[in-house]
Amino acid sequence: MTPSAASSADSPLPRRSPTAIFKELSEGGVVLSTADQVYFGVNAVGAKIWSLMPPVLGTFGDLYAELERCYPDVEADRLQVEARQFNQALVANGLAIPVPSN
Repeated sequence: MTPSAASSADSPLPRRSPTAIFKELSEGGVVLSTADQVYFGVNAVGAKIWSLMPPVLGTFGDLYAELERCYPDVEADRLQVEARQFNQALVANGLAIPVPSN
């Protein structure tokens, strides 16, 4: 793992917005912001990530380890990049709130 990957693994996961509602569907789910009326369709991996957000897991490293356990056939680097991009999209759309690093 590169130094930048190690530091990003220590970063706290964003937390779900209190105005976000999640509805699980057969092939993923939908996250709706009741404040902004923004909805975000997610596949099964996105639904898994949503279910693992705080308070379940605390850091990106925790999330990466769990995703690698759940999806052993997917390259770890790809899981990490896509998990980070997914979380960034949730924050950008007001569906998650970033947590400052200590």
